[in-house]
Amino acid sequence: MHPEPISPFWGLLTKHVLFLAFLAGFMRSGLAWGAADPVRIEAETGVLTGVTIATATAGFSGTGYVTGFDQPTDNLVLTINAKAGLYELRIGYASPFGDKGIDFQLNAEKGSATLRQRASFSTASLGIFMLREGANRLTLSTGWGYYDVDYLLATPTVPTIPIQPPKTLTDAQATASTRGLFSYLVDQYGRKVISGQQDDVEYILEKTGKEPAIGAFDLIDYSPSRVANGARPLRTSEAIIDWARKGEGRGIISLMWHWNAPSDLINQAPDKLWWRGFYTEATTFDLSAALADKSSDRYKLLLRDIDAIADQLKKFQAADVPVLWRPLHEAPGGWFWWGAKGAGPFRELWRLTYDRLTNYHNLHNLIWVYTATDTFNVDWYPGDSFVDVVGLDVYADASANLSGNWKSALDQLNGKKLITLSETGHVPNASTVRGFGTWWSWFSVWTGTDYIKKQPIPSLQAVFTDADVITRDELPNWRLASPGLVTSVEPSSPFQLTLLGNPIQGDQIQLELTNPDQIPLTLLVTDLRGSRVLERTVESTTRVIRQKLPPTLRAGVYFLQVSSPRGVSTFRIVNY
Repeated sequence: MHPEPISPFWGLLTKHVLFLAFLAGFMRSGLAWGAADPVRIEAETGVLTGVTIATATAGFSGTGYVTGFDQPTDNLVLTINAKAGLYELRIGYASPFGDKGIDFQLNAEKGSATLRQRASFSTASLGIFMLREGANRLTLSTGWGYYDVDYLLATPTVPTIPIQPPKTLTDAQATASTRGLFSYLVDQYGRKVISGQQDDVEYILEKTGKEPAIGAFDLIDYSPSRVANGARPLRTSEAIIDWARKGEGRGIISLMWHWNAPSDLINQAPDKLWWRGFYTEATTFDLSAALADKSSDRYKLLLRDIDAIADQLKKFQAADVPVLWRPLHEAPGGWFWWGAKGAGPFRELWRLTYDRLTNYHNLHNLIWVYTATDTFNVDWYPGDSFVDVVGLDVYADASANLSGNWKSALDQLNGKKLITLSETGHVPNASTVRGFGTWWSWFSVWTGTDYIKKQPIPSLQAVFTDADVITRDELPNWRLASPGLVTSVEPSSPFQLTLLGNPIQGDQIQLELTNPDQIPLTLLVTDLRGSRVLERTVESTTRVIRQKLPPTLRAGVYFLQVSSPRGVSTFRIVNY
């Protein structure tokens, strides 16, 4: 998010193994997920600290609702008695004074959510969580405060695999390598997560022996108002291009721009100095006024700044380096000047930037990444015609599973746009991604001693060596990726092979070969620990190959490896 610290993000989360154990036992018992009943708890029946029960606002259920969250120590404790399993937690609430953040803790796991402004009672998801058998303690804390809680509803659920969006970029003139990169991103979506790192790419290599597939960097010091004050980039555009092109040239570049306000920098100590001019508090630049008068000097300064960044982006295009381009990030938070005047001026600035770079400067190497805060708010969304990927910048407690953040975007964008974890404060946990189905397109941990360099080295090594996390050495030549469907999760497939039906239905794997021949194929199914559960050799003489899974195979996530003398293809399969 920022060159300055904010609250930490996520990491050590509910174990995927527990989820699989529950899922296996539950499904193999012959019961449906609906066999575990929803659990509803009226807020007024909980344990109240510093808050009160009220009845003034109509529309509540039960005998009242809980209000008065206005002090850091205020909280409401609810006990959820449930069967062990995966549940979505939703609260009934009212928030008449604007959007509000709410903090909570379920057993040992902390989290947060955004309650949209609602004068009357509505519902919001806290996310998906593993409940243990019996009593589970949920504590709702003040967060931003000034909201009302009516009830909690825990509903049994299962994780879903996201639907891949079309491989169509918003820029119809996108370069071939840019189209190839986007095709590759789509192919991996819902199957694997691509690793990234903000700035400290060398640190990751040093500590893990692996290099992030995506190097994320900032054009902050190319802002004209910073250049005028003597700023110099810590890593130049040329150096970033060198990182992308070294070796086989398959490194992926993500660029952001902490846009120092074009003018009107306050430049006063301690927190309004010129180099903090991207923050709302450090400038009086009025975006709404500048956009309203296109003949004004300040509107011309907006264009001047965009043009300056275009000069840098043209270097990447000349080097045939596509860019995951995420300008104007975190506007809904309001802490940056481009979001300070509300959603309308922000969307206008986004579209101005898009048009200026794409149509005026003829930059066609950009994949446009709109970055929200911790939840997706459609009011701020620039529109499908101006966005290729939607990112969330989520800084939560290390124990949070982020399923609520993920769901806020997936509910609106599934099958339409890729969703990525564009900034985090803690290295993710791959088991949690698998267990809760939060298949971010990529992740990028924020830079510095308060973030990536604070992570335990074993945690770094675990994620960057995980089978479902793609590092630089595992990247294919994505410049040559086909815009059509690629069904193998390997960088390149030795034969044209499609897995028919996933999740698996009826305990049977079905594979379709585009060009069947006499080559024998070996089918190997392993679980998440690498243990073999099935190995068969079959002849590839027919178009469709069917193979029964063992009847004792538990429900869960597995890997299917199909190998022949020509090579190997691997699929991640789900057995319900």
